Amino acid sequence: MYLEKNITKEGNPILRRKCEPVKLPLSSEDLEVLKGLHEYEVVSQDDELVKKYGIRPGVGIAAPQVGVNKRMFAIECDDFLDNNKHYSLCVVNPEIVEKSRELTYLPNGEGCLSVDRDTCGVVARPYKIVVKTYLYDFEKNKLQFKTLRLEGYPAIVFQHEYDHLDGILFVDKLQTVEELKADKTKVTFPLYTVEEDDEELDEETTQKDE
Repeated sequence: MYLEKNITKEGNPILRRKCEPVKLPLSSEDLEVLKGLHEYEVVSQDDELVKKYGIRPGVGIAAPQVGVNKRMFAIECDDFLDNNKHYSLCVVNPEIVEKSRELTYLPNGEGCLSVDRDTCGVVARPYKIVVKTYLYDFEKNKLQFKTLRLEGYPAIVFQHEYDHLDGILFVDKLQTVEELKADKTKVTFPLYTVEEDDEELDEETTQKDE
């Protein structure tokens, strides 16, 4: 499993490179990388294990974030707007083939395992996406080609990781809410609303690192 010391940080040129497609069938080396990404995300969902291993909790991690220039990533997240439906995805050679015109954003902003500094602003992303990708199932030890239709939070997480494969960080896309509202050519809305007197939403569903 990867640890905090293995995470590539902002400023490392590998995070700015377009990743190479993964050759299929998966080599033992590539499978080991994907397994490590998956294990990191599974462990990071457990508060006690997070403390034990000294890692940052996250909902997604891409291969370039551990220094590997390959098009694959792992996601482990709950859709808090859909009865906490769980998504556990080990993604290989993904392609986003459709995007909605409607855009959404996390009002509390995004986070990233590779970005240690505080940031201001939000990232507007398509609310719905259609993806064609290979998914690896570690329980069945099987790679399958799938079409995914994602919306809301899982779509945001997927797009964040997908950007990593093209050398893009979320900080490159930061805007203020005022800037988004001023752009009348796009339909943009917050994924959820936050009232001033509301308690902060749990970090797991807002700014957990990706």
